[in-house]
Amino acid sequence: MYSAALDKNYVDADDDSLIRIAYRYYDNRICSDSVKFLINYHYGRIYQNGDDYQEAMRYYLTAEKYAFAAHKNYYLGLVYSRIGEVYSEQMNFNGALEYYRNAYDAWEKLRKPAFMNNATLNIANAYSSLGDNDNAVKYYSQALQAAVQQEDNDMVIACLSNLGDIYVNEGDYPKALKAVKEIERTAPDGLSIYQYRVLAKVYYLQHKIDSARYYFNIASELAEDIRDDAQLAYLSIQIELASGNSEEAANSINEYIWLSDSISRMVVSQSATAAEGKYYKEQTAFASYRLKVRTYFEYIVGLLICTVAIFLIYYYRERMKRKQQQVERYMLAVDTIRASKNRILEHLAVKEGQEVQLKELVLSRFEFLDQLGRAFYERNNTKAQQEVIYKQVRNFFTNLASNPATKKELEEIVNTVNDNIIVKLRKQFPKFKPADIDLLCYIYAGFSAQIISVIIGDSVSNVYNRKSRLKARIAASDSAEKDFFIQKM
Repeated sequence: MYSAALDKNYVDADDDSLIRIAYRYYDNRICSDSVKFLINYHYGRIYQNGDDYQEAMRYYLTAEKYAFAAHKNYYLGLVYSRIGEVYSEQMNFNGALEYYRNAYDAWEKLRKPAFMNNATLNIANAYSSLGDNDNAVKYYSQALQAAVQQEDNDMVIACLSNLGDIYVNEGDYPKALKAVKEIERTAPDGLSIYQYRVLAKVYYLQHKIDSARYYFNIASELAEDIRDDAQLAYLSIQIELASGNSEEAANSINEYIWLSDSISRMVVSQSATAAEGKYYKEQTAFASYRLKVRTYFEYIVGLLICTVAIFLIYYYRERMKRKQQQVERYMLAVDTIRASKNRILEHLAVKEGQEVQLKELVLSRFEFLDQLGRAFYERNNTKAQQEVIYKQVRNFFTNLASNPATKKELEEIVNTVNDNIIVKLRKQFPKFKPADIDLLCYIYAGFSAQIISVIIGDSVSNVYNRKSRLKARIAASDSAEKDFFIQKM
């Protein structure tokens, strides 16, 4: 817990006395994969802080195994970020890029923007170290935009500083100076060795040697490790050559060569790649041993399985006999149900025949009414006969047009004959007026335009016009049954 607290508060502890106690305690005890991950991860952090990268890699790779076993993307993001740092320290930037990408994938699954942005910055750093400036600028810009949204000033400064360095190397001095000015605006007292180094590069490339030396001296005072010293020595070479001071340039070259050799020896002696290879070799040997043990165990288990299989075969054969008898009983029951189903279907067929007869009867009634109306409309009789017929037929049609009960009865008959057509009309065309519904009801009942004109008291031409408009509205609608409505008209 104490080691974890130090790490979360950015205290780089390199004393393993506390974590060793926890490691020994849990090493021979049953504990969760999460606990095993944390122990190995923090052990790796201690070795990394002590610059023992081979041991750090061994513990990190073990931690990765337990992170997978625990199904924790958060743990995978942590350990991949640290492995990327180790590779970066070893100047194996291709390896660093791979693990930084793995870290980003893990954070992305958790949807943690701050962690994702940190991984984006690391990816950009790896591309920059590989000399791929296009991808470096792309990822630095993404990280910068996200950092501004998250109000993470430290991340903003880091992105601007690295972008400024790239702009200097590309000869875009205005952009480089703009990046440094933006850093000064974000954190007035926050300029670090990186920004001063950028300023020194900008000014020596512009042949402003005094300004370049001024910022170079400030950067020299802020150097923290041998890598900073090597970069400053290389910058000193460039400044002195630009000023024509060959003697100082030669001294800086000698210093740079000595520092580069020191870094190379350190990288070779602490090869993270070799540590990774050694780890996987040990894992392979352990897996081979486990395979031998498992082979002997499988022989014993095989004998037990054969014994159990013989017993199960006998048991299931007896059980299958009982099942077969039960299936035969079920089949008899199914035959009985099938016979009942056939009787029901026959009964339904009779019912359907009766329904057809009913529809034919209703349609014949409508045809009779239509013929009666035509007789009223067309035949010539004596005046007294015409008056009697006129009154009878007129009363019938008046009742059909104005009596709610009669209209309801007619609508029910139309629905019965035409598959609830009026019910569907009301539901699918709620904006139709009652008079429009009545007109459609008379049309679906089979009345001619002349008879409908008598019923509703309107001219035949108006009946045709209204029918055409209603048909057009139905055809232009989104109703799934509009073809059915139009066909019945």
